[in-house]
Amino acid sequence: MIRDGLLLATLLLSACAANRQSPRPPPPDDYKPDVADPQKVQQIRSDVIRGLLDKGQYYAALAHIEEQKQSVSDSAELIWLEAETRRHLLQTAQADALYRRLVGGALEGKAYHGLGLMYAKTDLDGAIRNLRNAAMRLPTDVEIRNDLGYALMEAGRYTEALPELSTAAELAPSQLKSRNNLIILMLLTGNQNGADRLAQQSGTTPDTLKMLREQAQGIRQQQAARHGRAPT
Repeated sequence: MIRDGLLLATLLLSACAANRQSPRPPPPDDYKPDVADPQKVQQIRSDVIRGLLDKGQYYAALAHIEEQKQSVSDSAELIWLEAETRRHLLQTAQADALYRRLVGGALEGKAYHGLGLMYAKTDLDGAIRNLRNAAMRLPTDVEIRNDLGYALMEAGRYTEALPELSTAAELAPSQLKSRNNLIILMLLTGNQNGADRLAQQSGTTPDTLKMLREQAQGIRQQQAARHGRAPT
């Protein structure tokens, strides 16, 4: 028993000595300590800017954009965010130049969309051309198809507007904007039964339907003013 105890103690002491004589291996040559991923940091900042844009806080968004530009080179996303911000601030010349920097790149469709929205009130035909370019590049983007359809509707090009608004409504059945624009188009084309049927199917309230009728009348008045005739 004593001999066995001495043997066990010797083995334990040998193990301890071996552990002390076996230091932790050095880190590999490519080892890097944990640091914040620059791409993740940039994405977080971009998300902050998007959130400010969604809230309509455009000056705050621009301040964040200017801060980010000091630490990173202009990325396509940052250029687009600045263009969107300046468009909302009605800084048309600056926004136009920024959007056009994106033409030919990965965000070309978004750039054409922004250009289309920016000029919708001053150059409807030009806006439609830009929105068509956007739709060609991003054919499943609901907002682009809806905006193109609405611009065509404003221009009185109802036949062209129908497939665009219908596509937007089918791509996003729960989106109220596309459905409501489709009802307005039916009202403009005199398809009262179709407008009433779509309103009933989608659960449109009487107050909302009244508002859509007023919007249709407003579009008629705008069209008449552009062509110098009395509204019908």
